Amino acid sequence: MALADPAVVTIGGVGKNLTRVKQDGYSAEYRLVSTTDQIVLNVRNTSYLDKKRGVTMNRHNLDLTQTVFPVAPATLSTIRHAYVVIENQQGDTLTDPNNFATGLLTFLSASSGANITKVLNFES
Repeated sequence: MALADPAVVTIGGVGKNLTRVKQDGYSAEYRLVSTTDQIVLNVRNTSYLDKKRGVTMNRHNLDLTQTVFPVAPATLSTIRHAYVVIENQQGDTLTDPNNFATGLLTFLSASSGANITKVLNFES
């Protein structure tokens, strides 16, 4: 089963429809190019062996990058990048890691992103 195509990412209250341009096993790339910017969402799912504990871990990575094209007289693009990694031990329930990750994302987005703003202002 795959994520929806297009993947809709809302930025500044505006839904951006990113079209799937690549699907490869357990990963996919979604992209939207406009006259002002380019938005890319990469989704990757992998597994690895935690040698110290002897268990297999599943790793899920969502990586969003926005490149805002320069407007004269500027010559450099503005890059925005955010990503989230969720890891769970193979054999764990789906519910518990879901609740765990949702807890972090809810904390970040609390009060319309107030905690994200605080982190961006170097608060900790």
